[in-house]
Amino acid sequence: MKAIVLAGGFATRLRPLTLTKPKPVLPILGKPLIRWIIEGLRGAGVSEVVVCARYMAEHVEKALEGVEGVDVKVLRERKPLGDAGPLKLVEREVGLDSTFLVVYGDVFSDVDVARLVSYHRSVGAIATLTLVEVDDPSRYGVAELEDGKIVRFVEKPRREEAPSNLANAGVYVFEPEVLKYVPSDRPSKIARDVVPRLVDEGVVYGYVHRGLWIDIGVPSDYLRANVEALKRFYPEGYVDPSASIGEDVELQHPVYIARGASISRKSVIGPHVVIGPRASIGEGTRIRNAVLFDDVQVDSYAYIDSAIVGSACVIGKWCRIERGCVLGDEVVLADGVLLARRTYVLPYKEVEASIYEENKVIL
Repeated sequence: MKAIVLAGGFATRLRPLTLTKPKPVLPILGKPLIRWIIEGLRGAGVSEVVVCARYMAEHVEKALEGVEGVDVKVLRERKPLGDAGPLKLVEREVGLDSTFLVVYGDVFSDVDVARLVSYHRSVGAIATLTLVEVDDPSRYGVAELEDGKIVRFVEKPRREEAPSNLANAGVYVFEPEVLKYVPSDRPSKIARDVVPRLVDEGVVYGYVHRGLWIDIGVPSDYLRANVEALKRFYPEGYVDPSASIGEDVELQHPVYIARGASISRKSVIGPHVVIGPRASIGEGTRIRNAVLFDDVQVDSYAYIDSAIVGSACVIGKWCRIERGCVLGDEVVLADGVLLARRTYVLPYKEVEASIYEENKVIL
């Protein structure tokens, strides 16, 4: 079976992280999200994966180097196609002549793909949408079910007008007949242009997934995806054998410390902290509920709480990074700088003075 992974979007809501990396390669426990997705598909028996990429496609290609056990091909979109247009591209370039999967490249989940496909075949559908229960349906396409069949589908309704709390999870099973519903002369969206037509003709079903599912579309959800992965896969914590842990360091698990990282004496790390490869944490530092990317340097006695720190950032002595802050790649904070809550710092910025006002963007 073929699977199509949609990985072409700009991911503007995840900036500043996605100013230097496309969303599908953002790491979860040090591994690019797209590799989590492909490994899940491989485990379900998918033999061929076509990744449709456009924005920073070269980063997607690099992240997929060395994938084993499944044939992976990256197709570059020459112009924006929406999330339905790539289906026509794959049909033209690779071929789609049997049941196939479509998976969004920004979803971290444990959807049982094999069971999903089995359900799709058992009901004789030409299209099956995976659905998840959400608290706020206004962010998603929302389905109303009757005996498994989707009888109504509304894209991003107002919360009070949502027909249910069952949201589109971004994992589809399609028969080739679905392709005739995809416009060939313009960019198009699956939820806007394809699914409503399928619903009108009564041929689309819903499969309700009750398990891990996180759309990493905004920084808080990206951080949550890392925390949930940490709790699920390493509830007792993980320290790579090559990592260096100093004297009197307190690890409050679950904590994930990647290869080549080092933590100096008297630091307190955790709970719910992911420290990327080759990161260096200075003496007496306190970090909790945070993700630090690769090659980050944190000097002595810094404090980081519920924040995301991009690749190769340098955090000076006695810095304080408050809840909700996001630092792009290669940001430098001078000694003693404080970042108030929800400060966003764009990549390659040097911050020499504290930011006391919340919700600031440092250009």
